[in-house]
Amino acid sequence: MSIALNLNSLFTETVTYNFVDTGSVTDTGSVTELDTGAVTTGETITEGITELVDQAQKFGFSREKFLNWMSSISNEFLLTQTIEYWLLAYASETVTDSWNEDYSPDAWLMESFSLKSANFIVNGVSEEYLKAQTPNYWINWAIYQFTNQASNEFISFVENASENRVDVFKNTPIIVTISVSNTSDKGNELNLLLETDLNQFNDKSTWYYHTTDLISTESIFTDGISLVVGQIKQDFGGRTTSFYLNDEFKSVIDFGIQKFIGSPCAIIIYDIPKSLLKDYQHLDLSSGNKRWKDVVRKSRNFCKCEADVYDFIYDPQATNYIRMIRNKYETPKADINKNQLALKSSRLTSAVDLRIVGIIIYKKNKI
Repeated sequence: MSIALNLNSLFTETVTYNFVDTGSVTDTGSVTELDTGAVTTGETITEGITELVDQAQKFGFSREKFLNWMSSISNEFLLTQTIEYWLLAYASETVTDSWNEDYSPDAWLMESFSLKSANFIVNGVSEEYLKAQTPNYWINWAIYQFTNQASNEFISFVENASENRVDVFKNTPIIVTISVSNTSDKGNELNLLLETDLNQFNDKSTWYYHTTDLISTESIFTDGISLVVGQIKQDFGGRTTSFYLNDEFKSVIDFGIQKFIGSPCAIIIYDIPKSLLKDYQHLDLSSGNKRWKDVVRKSRNFCKCEADVYDFIYDPQATNYIRMIRNKYETPKADINKNQLALKSSRLTSAVDLRIVGIIIYKKNKI
C-alpha cells in the first residue's frame, strides 16, 4: 500500500479543492479559499452548495441535518469560506465534552454528531488515548484529516526514501523508516541525525520532540508552527492554544503508537537551549502544586487562566485526564516523570522554527 493511501486511511477520498474551479487554483496539497475575484453566477452558487453538502455527507454527517443547518446562511457567504471551515462550524454547534459510559465510543460519536459511522476515528487510535480527549477534539481532528493532505511531492519523497538513512527534503534532514520497532525508543534514529554533517545542533540535552501526522509535519517545516490550528482544553492554556513538546524521546514514541494506529506519524526534533528561552516570559509552576492544579483545571475547562499571557510553560503533564473529562471538578494529578514544554506565543515559535534538528517518519504504526 502506498503512503498516499496510508496517509488518508481514515477516508476513501481527501478533499483538496475549492467549491469552484476558477481556473487559477494551484495544487498546494490543502484546502484553499475561493477566489473572491471570480464572477459567481447562479449556476456557480448551486454547484458550490452541492459540493459542500456532498462533502459533508461523505465525511459522515447527516445530509438532511446539514442542509437544514445551512438554510440560515446566505448562499453567497457560504462560498467565501472553505469546506473545512463549514464542517468545523457545523460540528461546533454540538458541544460534547465528555463520553457517555452507556455507549461505546463510536456509538457516542455517531449519536452526538449524527454521523453515519465513527469507525474512521475509533479504529485509528488506541482506546486509552481516545478517552484522553473529548469527542469534540476527535471530530475536529477528523475534519482536519478529511480536508487536508500532504503535497504529492512530499508523499513521493516519503515513498521513495531509503530506509534508516538521512535524506534532505526542502533543506530539512529527514529519516524515513518502516515502523516503530522495539528498539525505536533507544534512539538509533537520533544517533543518525547526530552523525550527519547537516546537523548544526549536536547537543541532545537541549532537544525537544513533537509527534504529529504527515500533513501537519509538512506544514510545520514549510510554513512554521501554527498556534491557530492547536486544540483547546489541554493542560496549559484556558482560552489559548499551545504547541506541545516533550524532552524524552521514549515518551513521544509511546504517544505516536497510541495516537496513530496503522497510519504514518512523524517526530519533529527541535534544539531549544535555555539560552533561547531566557529571552521569553516563562510561567513557572514548580514552586507550588496548588498553582499547577489551578492552571490545569482551568485550562481543561476552557476557563481563562494565567497561562494565557505567557510565552511558554515547562511543567509536568497531567495523568488523570480521563477522569477530568468525566468530571470537570476532578483535581488534576501531575506526572512527576513527564514534563512538557508548551510554546504559547508566535514570537517564540518563530524562533523555534529556525531550530529544527530533523524529522523521523514512521510509515506504518502498530500497537
